[in-house]
Amino acid sequence: MNIDLVPNNPYKLTITTPIIAAAGSLGYGMEVARHMGLAAQPATHGLGALITRSTSLRQHRARPLPGIVETPAGLLYRGIDHNPGLKVIRERFAPIWATWNLPVIVSLWGQDYTEIAEAAAQLEGVEGVSGIEIPLSNNNAITTDTASRLVLAVRMATALPLLVKLPGQASDVPGLARAVVEQGADAIALIDGIPAVAPLPDGTLVEGRLCGPAVAPVALGLVATVSDEVNVPIIGVGGVRTAADVRAMFAAGANVVGIASGLLADLRIAAHILEDLQVHVW
Repeated sequence: MNIDLVPNNPYKLTITTPIIAAAGSLGYGMEVARHMGLAAQPATHGLGALITRSTSLRQHRARPLPGIVETPAGLLYRGIDHNPGLKVIRERFAPIWATWNLPVIVSLWGQDYTEIAEAAAQLEGVEGVSGIEIPLSNNNAITTDTASRLVLAVRMATALPLLVKLPGQASDVPGLARAVVEQGADAIALIDGIPAVAPLPDGTLVEGRLCGPAVAPVALGLVATVSDEVNVPIIGVGGVRTAADVRAMFAAGANVVGIASGLLADLRIAAHILEDLQVHVW
C-alpha cells in the first residue's frame, strides 16, 4: 500500500503503511535504528514514517531535562523543548535518515514565527528530510489568529510538505484546523499531548504533556469533528495501542494513525497492529 500524505503539495511524501511514529516517540530514531531495522530492506517495523522530537533553530537545554512520569492510563512528558538544534539535524542526522527505509519528518519549534520560518527554510533541499511538522502547542499558537500567522510564515519560507499538529485543549479546534489549511497546511495531526500535572514519588507536583490511553476519547472525538471541517489528510494521534484503536481512528475520519507512548512499550507495535489489520480488514 502507498499513501500520499500530502496530495496537494508539489513534493511527494509517500508512506507505505498507515501507521507512523508520532512526534518525539522515537526521538531522532538514532538509538533504535539498528534494533528496528530502519535501514534494512525489506522494512519489517511496520512504520510508514517517523516524526522527530521538536527541534529549534539553535540548541536548547530544557529545565527540567526530558523525562516521563507514569500516570493512570497515561504518561506525562516533561522537558519537551530539549534538543540539539538544527545544525546537528542537517549535518549529522539527515545524512543517516537518507539511508533509511521510511521518510523522516522534522518537528519544529521556536521563540517566534521568524525563528521557526528560518528553521523551516534551512531544511529546504536537505536530503533525508521529507517534510516538517509544526506543533501549535509547543509554539504557543493555539488561537486561530496566532496559528494562521505561524503557518503562513512557515509556508512562505518553504515548499516542503507541511503537517500541522493541533492541541486538544484549544477552545476552537475545528476553527484552528480550517485556519491552518487556509494558510497552506498539507495535512493535520491531532491531538498533541494535553497540558497536565502529576505527582513525583516524593509528592512534588510537576507539569508536562499527558499522552496515552487517557487522552484517547478526546483525540477520537476531535478527529471526528475535524475530519468534517477540512479536505486534507488527517493523522489521528492519542492513546493508540491496538488494531481496534486504529480501526476506531479510521472510522472517525483519520487517513493515517500516529503512535506515541505505545512505542515506548513495544518498538514492534506497528508491525503487530498491521498484522492484525491485514487479517481482519484489508
